Amino acid sequence: MKLNNHGWGLKEMLILVAVLLSFLLIAVFFIIQLSKDLGDTIQSINGKVTYNDVENNIKNAAMTYFEKYYDAKISNGTITITTNNLLKYKILNNKKLIPTEEDNECKGYVLVYKDNLDTKFDSYIKCEHYKTVGYQAWRLGE
Repeated sequence: MKLNNHGWGLKEMLILVAVLLSFLLIAVFFIIQLSKDLGDTIQSINGKVTYNDVENNIKNAAMTYFEKYYDAKISNGTITITTNNLLKYKILNNKKLIPTEEDNECKGYVLVYKDNLDTKFDSYIKCEHYKTVGYQAWRLGE
């Protein structure tokens, strides 16, 4: 930057503002990523858990359900395994769905689909104060 008796020029100021905005955007991105990794902690009957823990519990239960009740050779479609089915077949218990003292439980589903040769499991939940991004209420008949 070249300074003269008149201070900064418009060009120098715009470059400095662009650099500062770039750093600000990068900082915001990392803050959002960090908050997603930490997750929201909820006080449940079983102690403190995160919504991510609940999603993983449902996903693991769906894997067990899928191995037990489905042929491993699924086609190009998508299978929806709901928490109601997991509870009905006693593969998942209510304690894994964050029951709080007010008896608020999460409900959700797991989508099972083929991705090339791998079988993928994506879990989605809806709780009183939280909903997984991409949650589709119609999958549970809501």
